[in-house]
Amino acid sequence: MAKSTPPPFKVAAVEFNPALFEFEKNIPPLCAIVEEAARAGAKIIVLPETATSGYIYKDRKQFEPYLDTIPGRTTDALSVLTAKYDCYVTVGIAEIDRASGLAFNSGALVGPAGYIGKYRKVGLNPDDVKWFSPGNLGYPVFDTSYGQLAMEICYDDTYWEVARTAALKGAQIICFMSSSDRALAREPESVANHSTISAVQEINAWNGVALIATDRNNSETNPTTGLTVFYGGLASIWSPRGEKIAQAPASTPDVGPDMPPRILYAEIDPADYDNPARASFAERRPELYGPLAFFRAPTDHNACPKRHTVQGVAVQFAPVPGDRAANTAKISQLLSRVHPPSAAGRLIVLPEYTLTGVPSDAAAARAAAEDINGQAGQTFSEVANENFAYVVGSFVLEEKGQLFAASVLFGPDGRIIGLYRKTHLDAEEKAWAAAGDDLPVFDTAIGRIGMMMGGEARFPECSGTLGVLRADIIAHPTSWRGQYGMWLQIAPDLFAVRYPENTMALWYGMAKSTQAYTLVANFSGGDYLGSSGLFTLNPVDALDPPVTAPKDAEIALAVEFTTQAEPAWWMSQQKLVTGRRVDLCAPLTFAMDAEAFLKWRDTPGFDLSIWQQFRQGS
Repeated sequence: MAKSTPPPFKVAAVEFNPALFEFEKNIPPLCAIVEEAARAGAKIIVLPETATSGYIYKDRKQFEPYLDTIPGRTTDALSVLTAKYDCYVTVGIAEIDRASGLAFNSGALVGPAGYIGKYRKVGLNPDDVKWFSPGNLGYPVFDTSYGQLAMEICYDDTYWEVARTAALKGAQIICFMSSSDRALAREPESVANHSTISAVQEINAWNGVALIATDRNNSETNPTTGLTVFYGGLASIWSPRGEKIAQAPASTPDVGPDMPPRILYAEIDPADYDNPARASFAERRPELYGPLAFFRAPTDHNACPKRHTVQGVAVQFAPVPGDRAANTAKISQLLSRVHPPSAAGRLIVLPEYTLTGVPSDAAAARAAAEDINGQAGQTFSEVANENFAYVVGSFVLEEKGQLFAASVLFGPDGRIIGLYRKTHLDAEEKAWAAAGDDLPVFDTAIGRIGMMMGGEARFPECSGTLGVLRADIIAHPTSWRGQYGMWLQIAPDLFAVRYPENTMALWYGMAKSTQAYTLVANFSGGDYLGSSGLFTLNPVDALDPPVTAPKDAEIALAVEFTTQAEPAWWMSQQKLVTGRRVDLCAPLTFAMDAEAFLKWRDTPGFDLSIWQQFRQGS
C-alpha cells in the first residue's frame, strides 16, 4: 500500500560551534541545543560538519584523540533525545573506523529508534585530505517518517553529481552539513575558496528536494598552526519547489570563537515533493551521459592546454516574430555599439530561434525551417565575418524530413565549425521537433566550446557532460520567460562583489559546477525576462562575479574573461575532473527503466555491487 503524504513538519538548521581540542566537553552542549530544537517541535534537526570535534587540526595525528566511531558516543547521546522527542538528527562526526584505522569526515542519522545510518564525505577539499580518507559508502538514502533523506557535507556541493545521484535514488530531503568559511582577505590559506555554504541553491533547484543547510557562526583558531577560520553562518532552509523559506544572518568579519549557537526553523510541506524539477527526471537522456562515467585524470589530452582571453558578447533584443529582416537589422545595430577587442578573441551568442522568434506551433516551426545553408546560416556567417568573431546562432533545422531545434557555431572566417541539435526538448517543441543524439564540444582558437539551448539548463547532466568533455565555454541561446528555474537567492553577504539581482540560478550553477564560462543570450520584451550574461567559475571571492544585462533592455552585452580558472583557485575544471568519483556516477548513465538502475534505486543504502551482476557475459 502506498504511503500517505505526511502533513507539514518543522525542521531546524543548527549553527553549533564545537570547541577545538575537545570531544567529551562538546557533547553536552550539542545535546542541549538539539533538545531545545526538539522541544520547539523540530522533527528533523541538522548539525554542522565535525560538530563534536572542531575542524582545523594540523594533521591526522593531532586530530586522533577527538575522533569517534559511528555508531558511538555521539550517536548514543543523541539517541536518547531522538527517542524522547520522536525526531531525527543528522550530525557531522570526525569518524574513526577501528577495523581499518581509516578516518572519515562523516554524517550520522539518528532517529526515534536510534542510530539509522551514515554517510562518509566524498568531495574532500584541500584541508580534508590532511586528515580524512574519501568516503566509501556512496550516496545512501534513508527512509524516515517525513520522506527519503540523504546527507551532504560541505565541499560535496562542488560536485553536482552528489545531490543528483541521491535524488535519482529517491531522496526528497537533503541535509547539508558544513564548516564553511567566509574566505576573508586576511586568510591567505583560503584565497579563492568558494565558501560552500554559498553554493547550496543548485542542490535544491536542480533536484526538487527539501534542503536543510547549516554552518558554524564563529571563528576557530589552531594555536599550533596559527590558522584562524571565520565561519559564515547563513544556515538556510529551502522548499522542494525552489523557494528559500528561512535564512540565518551572516557572521561578521570580526566574529570571535565564543559565539552562542543559533537555531533556524522552518516548515516543510511534503506535498511539495511533487514538483516540476522532480517531474523533469523523466525527460533525462541517460544514453547521452556516458562521458560522466569516463575517468579522465590526472591528465586529459582533450583539454585545451592554454588559457585564452575572450570578449564574450550576449545579444539580447525583443524579437519581431517571423520577421527575419527586422531581427537581423536589430542584431547588426546592437553589435555596432560594441567596441571591438584589441587583442582578445570574440564570441557572440544570439538568442534561441534568433531570426524568427520561438515558433508558436508545429505549423510555424515548419514555416521557419531551413537547412544549414539557408538564410539563418548565411546571416550568422555574415555576422561572424563582419565582426571577426565566433558566432553561435539558433534556428529550426530541416534535415532529411525531420525538424530540429538547432544551434550552429561559425568561425571568424564565416565557415561552420559545429552544429548542435537540441537533445532535451522543451514542452512546446515536442509537438514538432526531433531530439538530437549528441552533446558535442568543438575545438576553436579561443578554447573548446559546447552548446546548450533553452530548458536544457534544467539538466545538470547536460552541462556536466560538456564539462567532462572539457568545454572551456558553454554558449547557451535561450528564450526564457521564467517557465523553469528561479533567481539566485544565495545571501549576498558572502560575496566579494555582489552578484546582479537578476542572476538566473540555473545559469549560475551551470558555470560554477562545470568550471566552464557560460555565455547566455535571451530575448527581452513582452514576457521574456532578458538577464542575458556571462556566468563565471569562482563568483564568491575571486572578483569573478557574473555580469548580466537588464531584464528589459535591448543590448549587446560585452564582457571580457580568460578561460579556465586561475591556478591558485581552490577549484578548476582540471581539479574538478580529477576529484570526481566516477565509480559513484555510474547510475547517472543507466537507462531509467533498465534492470540495473531499478535494482540500484530500490535497494536500501547505496550498494555498489548491484550493477556488477549485469556485466556482459555474467
